[in-house]
Amino acid sequence: MATETRVAVAAPSPAPERDWTFWLDKLLGPIPKFPRPQGLDVDRRTAVVLWTAAVLLILLVFNAGFRRPGDLYPWWDSLSPRGLGQDLYWVSWGWLFYLIIPLAIVLFVFKESPARYGLRFYLTKRTAFLYGGMLLFMAPLLFWASTRASFQATYPFVKDLGENWVLTIALWEVAYVSRFVCLEFFFRGYLLFGLEEKLGYAAIAASTIPYALIHFGKPFPEAMAAIAAGAILGVLALRTRTILGGVIIHSTVAVSMDMLALWRNGFF
Repeated sequence: MATETRVAVAAPSPAPERDWTFWLDKLLGPIPKFPRPQGLDVDRRTAVVLWTAAVLLILLVFNAGFRRPGDLYPWWDSLSPRGLGQDLYWVSWGWLFYLIIPLAIVLFVFKESPARYGLRFYLTKRTAFLYGGMLLFMAPLLFWASTRASFQATYPFVKDLGENWVLTIALWEVAYVSRFVCLEFFFRGYLLFGLEEKLGYAAIAASTIPYALIHFGKPFPEAMAAIAAGAILGVLALRTRTILGGVIIHSTVAVSMDMLALWRNGFF
């Protein structure tokens, strides 16, 4: 009598779950093959980054104890409170505490290349279109914000423009953009990449908290938007291994805000 042979058929394996990083790969492309920070062991580097960040931010907020230019050099008391000189004084502290000192720590304490902390140029067609799309999305929001009295009272920072206001604004915008390079290196470079090995993607939240706090005193919508900006720019920095996206977006938005404020005040 013949016996019936039954062959077990393996059930099809379920499709692998797609987490949010899968969609980031689709949007931004694969993560560039670039060495990650490795100076010191992970715990010591994390401690150095966190403690130095706390000290540098306090020094920055208080201008190292010299709140007004005249506190550092008496003759500078003659500077207009809302003039170019006063604001260049503010920019210079950003250069020192956001860029120069963190850069020195990377070079001489961690003994690493600043490129590992995002200070490098990396741009693809895909990321260029993404940055452009983000700026187009923000354009109507900026236009709406420029109608608010709090916005017009804040921007541009240089209120005393003098007779040659075109030159004053041009000098100011160059200095303003340079400060954003420094700011992006601190928050989306030194702090973010310095904590990445220990915290993973949670380093984005860790770097966004102090970034949001420095927006105290800004118009409320801008202060709230800083949280979303910190998250988005943090993701972009980690995925592209560069602060370039943050510099492009931040600088373009900042200059646009000044231009809109000047336009609202009849300069154009």
